[in-house]
Amino acid sequence: MKTKILYLSIFFFTQIATSQTNIGNSTSEGEKLVAEALKALAENNFGLAKELYIKATNINPDNKDLWFNLAVAELNLNENTNACEHLYKAYLLDDSEAVKLIKKYCPDFRNGTIMSLNEVDEKPKFIYEGKESLLFDETNNLSSTYRKILVAELKKSRILKEKAKGNIIIQININKYNVFDGKIIKVEAEEKDKEAVKKEILSILRNMVTYTSAKNKGNNVDFWEKFNLPIILK
Repeated sequence: MKTKILYLSIFFFTQIATSQTNIGNSTSEGEKLVAEALKALAENNFGLAKELYIKATNINPDNKDLWFNLAVAELNLNENTNACEHLYKAYLLDDSEAVKLIKKYCPDFRNGTIMSLNEVDEKPKFIYEGKESLLFDETNNLSSTYRKILVAELKKSRILKEKAKGNIIIQININKYNVFDGKIIKVEAEEKDKEAVKKEILSILRNMVTYTSAKNKGNNVDFWEKFNLPIILK
């Protein structure tokens, strides 16, 4: 189970993820490594904590807590550039807390090519049947027009009619290359059919409209926000 505790060091007030998720094939070995790393952080031994978390992330690069805590150690070593790159890895694995630290300690992260939707000059758009529309409205909610188009396209799919069983949850994101870069958070289907269902949904999302990325000062940019869209297929 993941929990977070408030942590006070000499330099930073932040959060530490105390997940005991397995980080390898050997449960006992993985738990021992994580325990040693947490102990090192608690004792302000940031150099050792960094070393241990690097080993842990090499074993399991898909554990957001490990990347987050590696970054905490690096921030306390004044290694902000590396720390923010590792916080970004945690963010990509859906750790929303990571963004707050990136904005605080690396305000010009990646030369400002990732921004909040409220900061950009132009929000993402999409073109459907020759008409251009905003992907998000003035309150940063996903466009109702886009949602209607998506649901209609999903319902046309023979694969989804045959293999999808119910709810799906889609994470919507358009990257600076004008490409749908979201992912499927949840599908309801037989285990043997799940990959086919995910592949079909992603294909529809990528091809049903033409996307235009967010822009700032004339340059394409990525945006921080992630939007989860639940859809019920009937």
